[in-house]
Amino acid sequence: MSIFLTIAQRIIKEQELVIGPLAWEEAGKVQGLKIDRKKGEVQFEDKEFAVIERLVKQYERLFGRASVEVCKDAVKDIVYEMPKEQVPAILK
Repeated sequence: MSIFLTIAQRIIKEQELVIGPLAWEEAGKVQGLKIDRKKGEVQFEDKEFAVIERLVKQYERLFGRASVEVCKDAVKDIVYEMPKEQVPAILK
């Protein structure tokens, strides 16, 4: 599994803890992200980096800056070990 798939899944699952099933519905609206809610899986249909940015922004549109912080917190251990140029700016 790619690091970006892990990031996307963690973000969605962490948002689900906060907002419930709406997290999956909102993730399904993100262009370039294919959701299988029953399996709890995601797939990219576009550039991974860009899709992660759009996913976080989707949550931010609904719930503001607090949602961005939830996303950052969910993946902080992953992005800490990634090269800085690979980390989406919204997660820095």
